[in-house]
Amino acid sequence: MPDLERAERAVAEYLAAYGLDPASPVLERTPHRVARLGAELFAGVGVDPVPALQAAGVPEVVARGPVAFRDIPFRSTCEHHLLRFAGEMSIAYLPGERVAGLGALVAAIETVSARPQLQERVTDEVAAAIEAGLGAAGVLVTASAEHDCVALRGPRIVGSRVVTLAVRGVYAAEPAAAEARALVGLG
Repeated sequence: MPDLERAERAVAEYLAAYGLDPASPVLERTPHRVARLGAELFAGVGVDPVPALQAAGVPEVVARGPVAFRDIPFRSTCEHHLLRFAGEMSIAYLPGERVAGLGALVAAIETVSARPQLQERVTDEVAAAIEAGLGAAGVLVTASAEHDCVALRGPRIVGSRVVTLAVRGVYAAEPAAAEARALVGLG
């Protein structure tokens, strides 16, 4: 559970360090708002997505082939600058022990994304959670996102995207890898 009072004090100090008056009428509620925002953005800290996938998974009785779920919106916070990155994630998995409802896959993405992260790690952790939580025989996860740390600072490049890929199990080798890539739109 986050310490919201401590976070509020820290935000007020941060504002003051830049010469702003956190007690001014326009900023007086800002520390409170930012502290609550942080609690929402970092709600995945210390939360393991695997048990939720295990609980949501049902024994594989229908799916004999791969399952793909494409273009799932996600957002996270860059751990280097505490700025947002957001885009779409696509998943392909070959059921092993269990299949999951689509909401459980979204919940896994949201849990992993709701903490300071790198896009590479988000992609990898989602793949690992699906493999472990569902006993999937193969998993491929791809993410494409725009990063505010690139758009708002440094090079200030707007509209560029970072693409990451994580593979597990049978999808780590051809020809299954080609099938999974095609399912998520990677050709």
